[in-house]
Amino acid sequence: MYDTNFMTSTTTKFDFQKYAATRRALVEQTLTNYLATPTNAFEPGILWDAMRYSVLSGGKRLRALLALAAFEAASGIEVDTCENANQLGIQSKSFQLDKQLEPTLPLACAIEFVHAMSLIHDDLPCMDNDDFRRGKPTNHKVYGEAIALLAGDALLMHAVQILIDEAGKSQTNDRLLKVVAELSRAAGAPGMVGGQVIDISLTGNASTKDKQTAKAHLEAMHSRKTGALISFCSWAGAALAGADEKQLAAFRRFGEILGLAFQITDDLLDVTGDITTLGKTPGKDAKSNKLTFIGLIGIDESKQELARLEKAALDELQLTGISDHRLAALQAILQYSINRIS
Repeated sequence: MYDTNFMTSTTTKFDFQKYAATRRALVEQTLTNYLATPTNAFEPGILWDAMRYSVLSGGKRLRALLALAAFEAASGIEVDTCENANQLGIQSKSFQLDKQLEPTLPLACAIEFVHAMSLIHDDLPCMDNDDFRRGKPTNHKVYGEAIALLAGDALLMHAVQILIDEAGKSQTNDRLLKVVAELSRAAGAPGMVGGQVIDISLTGNASTKDKQTAKAHLEAMHSRKTGALISFCSWAGAALAGADEKQLAAFRRFGEILGLAFQITDDLLDVTGDITTLGKTPGKDAKSNKLTFIGLIGIDESKQELARLEKAALDELQLTGISDHRLAALQAILQYSINRIS
């Protein structure tokens, strides 16, 4: 299991468990606030129920944490989550986390709305046809296919609305417009939607391609289906903090590498995990003859690839020119993504 006491290069022990718990609590409360059913007459309450069901059903909030961590690193917020805060010169009594993170909480929530949308749609019978998600019946099993589809659509647009209405209170129009445009790319045809189409085209005929071609298809699919949104998270968090272009390029590349590593770990867990730990049905990739890293290069080589990606991602963080202790949360998220068991 992942060691949540992550060691930075300054030899200060970083408590990722504490870091994640405090930020998840803020994200959960903000998500709940943003998903309150409007009081308009004839408001379709079942739609909001379905939206809340998928968004508030738990989850690691990894994407939200990534955006927050990038924002904190790029903005220079001192994070009081170390074993010895005095070593970093942090005045914990004056530290107000909610105020510090207020400019980027709408972004973190918008990302979670988009992610929930993708899970709802992925689970539909016309896609992966899954019955369980996060250990609970999938959205369409509870609300029916039509409401599930519409709940996903609504969450996608709600993400854009929240970004404009809420993040716009603290961001310039130019910066906000760039973030909204990048989110649209990450979620749309150049990103998640395009990646899903590649996934569909490869399902059932994974064995018909030579290894080199298959790996190129696999990486293209994951860079869009999984990597595009994860890359957006780290880029956008840094963008809202005012990072310069060199830093933004490094944050984006870090997210791209993290996204690929996350997917390889997912492929491993589909082979080695069970429904209790995963919260979803394992073994479906092999049954569907899906192209995966495990099927293509095997378990051992996949683990070697993860080690290579880990080093590459850490190298990208160094290119930001940000001090190591400010990068500790991002380093810990990388470690967690690779070593998680669910």
